[in-house]
Amino acid sequence: MTGLFFSKRILLLVGLMALIAVFAACSGDDDDTTTAPPAAVPTSAPVQGLTGNLTTPDATAAPAATAMPVMATVPKTKRVVLGLIPPAVLSNSFIGIGSTSAFQLKPMYEYLMDTDPNTRQLIPGLAKSWSIEPGGAGLRFFLEENVPFHDSDGNEAGFMTADDVAWTREDIIVEDSSNSIRALMRSAEVTIVNDHEIVFQWEQPDADALDFIGNQVGGMEISSRADAATLDIPIQRRPINGTGPYVFTSRSQDQNIVFTKIQGEHWRIPGDFEEIEMRWLSESSTRLAALLAGETHITLIPFDSEERALSDGMKVVTGKVNTMRTYMQFNGVYLKDAKDPSSGYMYPDSPLMDKKVRQALNKAIDRDAINTAFFFDLATKMTAIHVAESHGAFNPRWNTEFEAKYGYDPAAAKALLAEAGYNANNPLKHNTFVLDVTQYSGGPDVVESIAGYWSEIGVDVNLVTMDRAQRSALQRGLELDNHSALGVLIAPPILALRLGHHTSSPRGGGAESYTVEASFEKARRTLDLVEQNKFLQASTDDIYDSFMAIPLYWVPVHAVVNPDVVEDWIFPGTVSGTWTHFWNIIGTR
Repeated sequence: MTGLFFSKRILLLVGLMALIAVFAACSGDDDDTTTAPPAAVPTSAPVQGLTGNLTTPDATAAPAATAMPVMATVPKTKRVVLGLIPPAVLSNSFIGIGSTSAFQLKPMYEYLMDTDPNTRQLIPGLAKSWSIEPGGAGLRFFLEENVPFHDSDGNEAGFMTADDVAWTREDIIVEDSSNSIRALMRSAEVTIVNDHEIVFQWEQPDADALDFIGNQVGGMEISSRADAATLDIPIQRRPINGTGPYVFTSRSQDQNIVFTKIQGEHWRIPGDFEEIEMRWLSESSTRLAALLAGETHITLIPFDSEERALSDGMKVVTGKVNTMRTYMQFNGVYLKDAKDPSSGYMYPDSPLMDKKVRQALNKAIDRDAINTAFFFDLATKMTAIHVAESHGAFNPRWNTEFEAKYGYDPAAAKALLAEAGYNANNPLKHNTFVLDVTQYSGGPDVVESIAGYWSEIGVDVNLVTMDRAQRSALQRGLELDNHSALGVLIAPPILALRLGHHTSSPRGGGAESYTVEASFEKARRTLDLVEQNKFLQASTDDIYDSFMAIPLYWVPVHAVVNPDVVEDWIFPGTVSGTWTHFWNIIGTR
């Protein structure tokens, strides 16, 4: 490499908090279902989690992995202030925002299923257990008893029942709702069995249900029907009260939102600080200045600004789970008819149809050098697109075989191109987009560096600069036949793979194949997580062996904190482009 990117000014990661659009789950017409036992999962038995078996804690105790450590004293600061990039939409109602903007209200609410912040497994939340209905297309939730809602002063205001869960669904599906799971909830039939048992039934299983109903992605934040009845609906209203450890105090539009800790002890997840304020600061320089001035205590700044913050005594806390993918997607490998393999592909003459070409483009890239130059060696090399090593669908062979299949080897890359019929007299021609991505200020530099590696193996690379909206329209219209683009995606694997390699709407996110289509349909049509992981692994096996994308890195989600105020924040990272576990912000004593 001739130093193409080392000589450039490194514009590093800015705004890891910048939120990515996560699309609502879409149900297809496949009839494939998986039958699961109808019996409830007892609280002492294993619950199938995203990374395998998980033993549910006793129903009367808080899940140890979720609850903040018990502190003998209180934080020396009453209010913790987070300097955050404002969400795309500011609202006090979940019907007015999507899941990626929902973090602004999360301190108030809990979910039927929570997320272990250290592993991102689904664990019990407001539901102490759940089971899959006969036929595999429904979920039965067994709710905790005596879980209180709280009023605006933080005092107890009634107890949660199955009717409140039903109300939450009713609120989600109103005609003008923007909630991310409105389509999923509109297609559900809900049956209240008793005050603490409720069933959601669909015509066919939809694997997105688990992530969206739970705290993985969110969208179903349980609120009080009785409190909602006291408010004017629709939207511009104070939030409807939830069961979380904080209650809404105030909002200054475009400035901040403030929450206050409930009176007394929370039944499960006691927060540490008396008050949480989210302050909206769009510019990274402003966020850094506010942190150094002591006006905020937690913020997100570019990696290259962290040195300044650290030299002033700040420290970095990192999400516990890899969630933010960075990769190159191939555009041009599209199925003509997903249900008819004999129909073939839309662009059979595209160079990207040749697996050897796709492998050559992978092996031409020195991932370690780019990690050093652009990510300060803080990123983790990705071996399989969309499925992290901590996930239950991960196949260890992806790590074992990675260097042989994908590792940096320019000579091998040139040999693969020669086998595919390309040489100096007939160079491979390829288009790659140079564009900013929401999460990086240095996205164009990363792409240009990759293009430089490709040029060195003889590829005739055309760097394409295009308005994002125009490129997106071409991508969604499947009009790109020999292109690649930098992708950044924060989403659970089942959703990420659907957006990247499946023919359900919206298409165009990456290469498709008939084998992936078949196995992924089975993965998305089961609520049994063991079966789901099996088919998800099979789908990813084919993506991996066929070089259907260019995996690059899992980029860590950082928060820079003032250690005089914040000791730690135990959070998984942005599971789906949003922030969680605010009650796990631990104050300095």
